Amino acid sequence: MSGKLYKAVVAGATGYSGRELVRLLTNHPSIQIVGAFASPTSTPTPISDLHPALKGSSQLNCEPFDEGSIRSLAPDVVFLATPNEFSHEVVPSMLALGAIVVDLSGAYRLKDSGDYPRYYGFEHSRPDLLEAACYGITEFVRKDLPGAKLIANPGCYPTSVIIPIKPLRDAGLIEDGRPIICDSKSGVTGAGKAPSLTTHFAEVSENFSAYKVMSHRHSPEIAQGLGVPSNPGALIFTPHLLPINRGILSTIYIRVRQGVLRDDILAVWRETFVDSAFVRIFSQSQLPEIKFAANTPYCDIGLVLDEATGEAVVISAIDNLLKGAASQAIQNANLALGVSETAGILSV
Repeated sequence: MSGKLYKAVVAGATGYSGRELVRLLTNHPSIQIVGAFASPTSTPTPISDLHPALKGSSQLNCEPFDEGSIRSLAPDVVFLATPNEFSHEVVPSMLALGAIVVDLSGAYRLKDSGDYPRYYGFEHSRPDLLEAACYGITEFVRKDLPGAKLIANPGCYPTSVIIPIKPLRDAGLIEDGRPIICDSKSGVTGAGKAPSLTTHFAEVSENFSAYKVMSHRHSPEIAQGLGVPSNPGALIFTPHLLPINRGILSTIYIRVRQGVLRDDILAVWRETFVDSAFVRIFSQSQLPEIKFAANTPYCDIGLVLDEATGEAVVISAIDNLLKGAASQAIQNANLALGVSETAGILSV
């Protein structure tokens, strides 16, 4: 591994995921955070005033986003924790700086540019970059990350679904002909920091609700990651809002092929994730829960299988701001830069 100290900037440092990026990078042994940026119309503000939890650990000012200012810092890596359309616009200029770009938005996740008007509300102007982007669920693309220039950091819901299900599809354990059903629940920070009626305390507290049923923008991302068509005949994804701050629990319903045993599924997971520091397999009767994964960089996976019928219920849990955003972004950047995958993360 390289002993070089790399320079990083974080754009979108005022948001929840941006805060986690700044916090992790402040203690990173191989990456030095040299700049934090907010919207172009913002006012320079100490990052510790924006995020009081960072008092005493970061002396950075959060500056208005300005490409010239970022260029003057000569960063090796740029983290974009910015809105989808903003990332879409600035990624090309960030790449032109020669930096590795890790984009936490959805702007470069989908390979088909035709999906963007429907799911993201804008026309995508750079299908060439969609093709070139490395879709970074780290556990599946380690060999592609060294030397990668544009990394599309996955969405939080897709991370929670693709990690446990992709190995089972790749191994041919899942029976064809019926949809994979993903019933996922997220804490309120998954909606971002901008206030809205649906995330007001009075709307969320003592409530539990489904939203964007059959229309959530993570549906095509999950389908793409699993290699299935993006339609209800192959995938049904329903997100729900939980009255908690952070964490995702996904309950995924599949049918495995005749003769597949629970031990077969566990064996595939163990083989797939043997070198994965941030995937924890629950192999006994205990199943993942949000409280085990919250405030950690792990994806926890477990299952119950009726071996007589092949009906399986897979449970996964992550922290939406860490494995679903910031810590996975740093995993990806670490490997792209040639440093240890776990650097700056295991101390979470």
